[in-house]
Amino acid sequence: MQRRLLLGADEIGDSALVRFYFLHCVLLPLLTGILVSVHVWRVRKDGGLSRPDTADEEKLDALPHAFVREFAAFMLILALTLGLAYVFDAPLKEPANPAVSENPAKSPWYFLGLQELVSYSAFMGGMGIPMLVLLGLGLIPYLDRDRSGFGVWFGGAEARRATIRAVLFSTICCLGFLYLTVQHGWLRAWFPEIPQIVVTLVNPGTLLVLLFAVWSLLAVKKYDSVRIGAVVLFTCFFVGFIVLTYFATVHRGPNWDFFWWPSLWPLH
Repeated sequence: MQRRLLLGADEIGDSALVRFYFLHCVLLPLLTGILVSVHVWRVRKDGGLSRPDTADEEKLDALPHAFVREFAAFMLILALTLGLAYVFDAPLKEPANPAVSENPAKSPWYFLGLQELVSYSAFMGGMGIPMLVLLGLGLIPYLDRDRSGFGVWFGGAEARRATIRAVLFSTICCLGFLYLTVQHGWLRAWFPEIPQIVVTLVNPGTLLVLLFAVWSLLAVKKYDSVRIGAVVLFTCFFVGFIVLTYFATVHRGPNWDFFWWPSLWPLH
């Protein structure tokens, strides 16, 4: 019953495409808007966001002070979006042909970092690593019980220095693994008979997660602060996402091979 409700038929076809288009473009944004609205309402109802201990206790009404600033930011972003849409054409291609797959078949840019991870391991890149990241982000409020430094960007001078080191560390790790996989391949290329379970679990994506976790734990030990460890871990994942997204966008071509620039792709 659920299958027919989603697909609109007994097999994937035009009805399924229309229904999933509706889910992605109408239903999911509507649910997201409702949840964000409830979240913002709860934040204000519970006293607002955290702020430094030395913050002035004088408060301002959200209307008009916050509303005017938010509306100005909205209009600025809308103007920039319309300007970019006027200057750059949408990258529309010919109608999809189910008999001929596009090569390379790339996700939207915001998923390309995950697609790069999926190219190493479909399970870990598509499910394992995203679940670990979401779990880690969800546990931060429960692990960080420090009551000082609320509302301070990065948590202070020490955290800022730790963040800079995390940026350098994560960038070097990502570029190092990308260079290794492009130049020398990975376990399957080195050991053709290796069990698939090893390739699934031991890949550049999982090793990056392990390195980031170890670097975060070292930061917790060095600074004796769970908050700095959380900032370091988030920074590592954020930088890794940017590096992998850029690499998959620019340097991955047909057959997911490496190219210095899309203009170097083979013609056939």
